[in-house]
Amino acid sequence: MITPAHGVVLMLLGSLAMASSASIIFNLDAEPMTVAAFRCLLAVPMLLPFVIWEMRRVDIRQALPRATVLGAVVGGVAIGVDYSFYNTSISLIGPGLATVLINLQIVFLPLIAWLIEGTRPMKQLAVIVPFMVTGVALAAGAFGDAELNLFGVVAGLIAGAGYATYLAIIRRTAPATLRPAPFTVLTIVCLSSGLTAGGGALGSGRFEMPTQVPEWLWLLALAFVGQVVVYLCFNIAMTGLNEVIASTLMLTGPIFAIVLGFLFFRDAPTAWQLLGCATIIAGAWWTAVAQRRTR
Repeated sequence: MITPAHGVVLMLLGSLAMASSASIIFNLDAEPMTVAAFRCLLAVPMLLPFVIWEMRRVDIRQALPRATVLGAVVGGVAIGVDYSFYNTSISLIGPGLATVLINLQIVFLPLIAWLIEGTRPMKQLAVIVPFMVTGVALAAGAFGDAELNLFGVVAGLIAGAGYATYLAIIRRTAPATLRPAPFTVLTIVCLSSGLTAGGGALGSGRFEMPTQVPEWLWLLALAFVGQVVVYLCFNIAMTGLNEVIASTLMLTGPIFAIVLGFLFFRDAPTAWQLLGCATIIAGAWWTAVAQRRTR
């Protein structure tokens, strides 16, 4: 049984790993869609030992019904779109701001539920959405001296929408069992998302096969850190934490990303951008808490 203290440590470690993956992507300086494809595909063999262990502990028919498997495939398509635009955003506006923007998924989620199921979003969103949009404008440098890269910001917003779509699908297709198979589902997601990003790269003529050993080593590090370590930490940690604390601790990821971006790449945000980042993080936390209270 994971204690709350251990859960907090694991959540922070997972957030640090997520931020580190953004720094690795920034360091690669490679075609974003290609990086997204290899990030997912190289993670599949790394996850197989967890899948084998998991399959011995669950009832496959209950843990992996058809809806769950189909949801993992479709969710993988969404995450493939997410990673492709997220990587593009990182290359244009840096790992810190790109990681902050993806947290807008927490606002997209209730809007998706409204669109699909007719579930009216909580009233607080009428205030939270303009609040976070202001944060996006500040983080993008609209009111400061930083040059505004509009496409980088739009790519970050699309990534956030893609991640929200992935979460919405995975939540709605989760099996009705106390013994699910999260790593098997994650492996299916990685395979689907890798094929989606790779297919997009090939179709658009932007696929670039790495030719140097260091490039492959960075891609392997990205797959291990960004997929295996992140999800292993989060999946285990959330068994010992309530959802509000877990959601709040996930918001340390953008903070780690900004710090790492400055330490390793001298990617220093302006005071206006830092204010925008703080606004987005505060808005995401506000949304998470308000959602739990509403439920």
